[in-house]
Amino acid sequence: MNRKSKYDNKFIRKTIRFTPAEFEKIETQRAKTNLSFSEYVRKSSSSRKISSKTDEELIYQINKIGTNLNQIARAVNQEEKIAVLTELVEIEKALKGLL
Repeated sequence: MNRKSKYDNKFIRKTIRFTPAEFEKIETQRAKTNLSFSEYVRKSSSSRKISSKTDEELIYQINKIGTNLNQIARAVNQEEKIAVLTELVEIEKALKGLL
């Protein structure tokens, strides 16, 4: 078995593209670590949590619900019962929309 086929069976090869600016930024950071490019990419990609747009949307919706709760608390303290019930209905609709 020649070296190339032995090497190809041991690893999975993937191709990745960078813009020149992205590559320069990665190279600058990589140079500080004294790692090879492959080692640096493997370590950096496996050690970072990547958030998705879904997570960002959920955080946004939860923040909106928190704002609504603050408005309800203010209304309760001011004894605006009808406004409180209206806000509670809006919160219930928002929660159902998340499911």
